[in-house]
Amino acid sequence: PKLDQQAVLLMSTSTAIRLSILIVSAVISAALSPLQSGDTTSTSLQRVTATEKGKLTNPLTITPQIIAEGQSLYQAKTCGACHGSNGGGIHCPSLINSEWIYDGDDDTLFRLIALGSSGLETAGYKRGDKEKHAGPMPGFAEAIPNEGDIWKIIAYIRSLEPK
Repeated sequence: PKLDQQAVLLMSTSTAIRLSILIVSAVISAALSPLQSGDTTSTSLQRVTATEKGKLTNPLTITPQIIAEGQSLYQAKTCGACHGSNGGGIHCPSLINSEWIYDGDDDTLFRLIALGSSGLETAGYKRGDKEKHAGPMPGFAEAIPNEGDIWKIIAYIRSLEPK
């Protein structure tokens, strides 16, 4: 049977709408997938915003290479200027003892590095009373925008902890 022009136009419009919906769905899915999949391609602020308090955990498999990359980032981002090149502390707290100002879990460390101490406290994290030697820590979300780099630094810090 012959299709009239109106039917052909209607089918073309319907196909175009379905194609547009598929494209928009794919774009939205691609944009959200790093936040849901454990991928480390989000920015540190995206990860903090997208993840419920207490739920951040390091998604990286810790290998000697990841630790070495974390050590390089620790030095390059000037963490050692305050915390010491070996994490022993200079002007700021040691990273190699068991005393943490806030907490030593992944969630707290990630947010502390990204947001700084005032941002962490604004988010509802409480300062402990064991470690007294501490001034405010600035947030490094702009200096270390890739969340994977923060996780690598945390892996390096963990490698410094006493057994």
